[in-house]
Amino acid sequence: MPLVIAESGNSAVEMFATRIDVQWDFKTNTGPVLFHYERVDWDRETKLVNTRNYERTIRQDITALIGGDYAITNPVTGEQLTEPGWKLMAMIKAATERVWEAEQEMALLVMREQWTNESSS
Repeated sequence: MPLVIAESGNSAVEMFATRIDVQWDFKTNTGPVLFHYERVDWDRETKLVNTRNYERTIRQDITALIGGDYAITNPVTGEQLTEPGWKLMAMIKAATERVWEAEQEMALLVMREQWTNESSS
């Protein structure tokens, strides 16, 4: 849930970490995570952003983030869940592998097409 600073009707001022940098040291499973926060004044109904300003960057170590538990809300059912922090790292790793594999498949298709075009010339 975003950090709500103020709200009135459909308008809200909220803090969002619009960029999160994970600087993972794969040898030690440590490293900093940088949360870049912005203060956003927006209309939730129309999605119109009135103002958006950088607020600050907060640094947290990966080990602290994966060491605890997180209370989360299922976006479909609204059910409250508690999940262990290690799942955060596991999900980031899984997403990283999926992105890499998809990009590798696309690169191979492009290379095959280029080779086919060069061979037929």
